[in-house]
Amino acid sequence: MNQFKPLTSLRLFLALWVLCRHYFTVYGPEGAFFHIGFTSTYFDHGYLGVDGFFILSGFILAYNYDPAPGQPLNLKRFIVARIARIYPVYLVCLLAFAAAVLVRDYALHTQIVGTSGYRAPDFLLELFMLSAWRYAGGNGWNDVGWSVSAEWFAYVFFPLFLLAAPRFSRIRILLAGCVALVVLAAVEAASPDHLSLSGGVARLVPEFMLGVLLCRLREAVPDHGGYAWGALVSLAVCATGVAVGVDTLFVAGAAGLVFSLSYKNDVLTRALSLRSLVFLGEVSYCLYIVQRIPQYMFAFARRQLPGLTALPAAVQATLLLALTVGVAILLHFAIEKPMRRCINRRFDTKAKAQPAKSPWSVHL
Repeated sequence: MNQFKPLTSLRLFLALWVLCRHYFTVYGPEGAFFHIGFTSTYFDHGYLGVDGFFILSGFILAYNYDPAPGQPLNLKRFIVARIARIYPVYLVCLLAFAAAVLVRDYALHTQIVGTSGYRAPDFLLELFMLSAWRYAGGNGWNDVGWSVSAEWFAYVFFPLFLLAAPRFSRIRILLAGCVALVVLAAVEAASPDHLSLSGGVARLVPEFMLGVLLCRLREAVPDHGGYAWGALVSLAVCATGVAVGVDTLFVAGAAGLVFSLSYKNDVLTRALSLRSLVFLGEVSYCLYIVQRIPQYMFAFARRQLPGLTALPAAVQATLLLALTVGVAILLHFAIEKPMRRCINRRFDTKAKAQPAKSPWSVHL
């Protein structure tokens, strides 16, 4: 099966944007992890990479799993396939993070990780991917894992998203998309820092629905080949949303970007179909979910090795990025791919899954 290669590559850039937020932005009492001598509005808004993931997830899952009208969704096979996709790496990173906390508290008696106050009940919620099943809240142990918990919420209630999304009528689909954006704008208005709130499904629900609606819109216009400059225009809308500080405008641009890149004739399709970018896009989930472990271990190494601290911040950031990418690739080949195959083979979901609607798909 072929891929939506540009959308797979897009995942890489969304993950890297989140890393930029965690590397260079002063958003907590500890300051920026790397002080590079300047601040960037676009680094500060790296949290919006998660919003891009939510839209992309809704689009791809609806594209691959939305049954034909009148046909039921096999929820059991869908859930098993999604567990096989996200849980093995998620679990390995959560356990590794917990081990690091234990080493910090009981062996080294020092600060390996950047936060404190880890509690057993929170760990249990994260273990079952339930920590984000609320409007918003604390980040928990492996803090970036909250978005995986939110995705799990979308998977469990995927049939409701499909039921709520209109089909065939472009006007109704576009109106539903506007409603989703209005809901998201209300969430942004109620938040103390735009959409930079985590630990819940407040962002996930309207954005995942927006992705499902994009799929329904693409289904309603099957003869539309896409506009050659659609992705560039959408990127301009995204950049404008970031520049003026309106996150909902960015989300609208990101929706247009996902829609445009799903067609082969967009001008960015060839550039984003490069084999290296597609491969790193396939690794992007591991890159995203493991990022805190190399980061906190790098912080520990800086305290133990003064020579490392003396290096320019840009060099340190490059070293940490290389380490994180290396660990992500290792997880991809050692855990993600073999465990996914094993779980799918055990429950025979791959053989019995519904056929794709076109020769293009995506690894998500």
